Amino acid sequence: MDASWLEVPFEPRAIGKVPVIGKNWTVRGSLRARQAIQKAHRERPFDALFIHTQTISVLAGDYMAKIPTVLSLDATPLNYDEIAVTYGDTPHAAPIEWAKLTVHRAVMRNAARFNVWSNWAKDSLVQHYRVAAGAVDVVYPGTNLDAFPAPENKVVARSGPLRVLFVGGDFKRKGGDLLIEVCQALGPDKVQLHLVTSAEVSPRPGVSVYRGVKPHSEELLERYRNADVFAFPTRGDALALVLGEAMAASLPIICTRVGGLAEEVLEGETGYYMDVDDGARLRDRLERLYSDRDLLARMGKRSRQFGEEQFDAKKNANRIGDTLLRLAEAKTPGRSN
Repeated sequence: MDASWLEVPFEPRAIGKVPVIGKNWTVRGSLRARQAIQKAHRERPFDALFIHTQTISVLAGDYMAKIPTVLSLDATPLNYDEIAVTYGDTPHAAPIEWAKLTVHRAVMRNAARFNVWSNWAKDSLVQHYRVAAGAVDVVYPGTNLDAFPAPENKVVARSGPLRVLFVGGDFKRKGGDLLIEVCQALGPDKVQLHLVTSAEVSPRPGVSVYRGVKPHSEELLERYRNADVFAFPTRGDALALVLGEAMAASLPIICTRVGGLAEEVLEGETGYYMDVDDGARLRDRLERLYSDRDLLARMGKRSRQFGEEQFDAKKNANRIGDTLLRLAEAKTPGRSN
């Protein structure tokens, strides 16, 4: 069975010149997605569809109703509203939010199955969007484990400063400022902080900054290889793909329990959780790992195991592929609610 990739560009381009529509990504993205599906389906009819995310599915309900479709999402619109303030957004007035909910419920009724990135998103689908729990598969976004060293080759420093890695572009939202503050308080003899970010952050004693590092690049992999622990004190995220990379690199993780991140760390086994802006706990956990290198090694090993169990890109992609094949063979769209 052949597969087609239909890209839906985010940039405004020509549609961006259209008043109201051009500035609204939901409308702009949905229009582009519909046009792409329509053109490709006319040339060669689809047996099944996989649409990521619900944002671009809004105008494709009629195609979803006749072609078995897996609707994929990292977070529902109401999930996003929970963390919107950290992105500088605020929910709309109640009538608009009700209208959005009604539209998304109507579109989702046409999906045969759902693929979500977390139980956080699944719970919202079931509770808020009236989706049957049995129609939802939780498949975490995976990491290419083969790109990272085998766990037995991970070298844990037995002494010296703890090498702490942070990867994130939206620096303040992801808690980079708090991390600098805590690491500076610990001092460069205890902690060496390595920041991979596009933010304008100045290097200083104990803090190194790497800009222009591309995803999946050798330079980024080198940063992971040379780290002892991954710290991500984000104030708001649906799910953090970088945590899957940290697992692949056999690194213990310290992060906040927000959104789907609450499912990416096994407390006390693969790392630690902290509350948003809880610098005291962040400092305590870094000091603990600095002082106990055996614990650091055990957590790193278990982190890689957890990544292999839940965040393996190849294994998770095959799960999605199997679902699409089953839907295509059934040849009839299902109803999720």
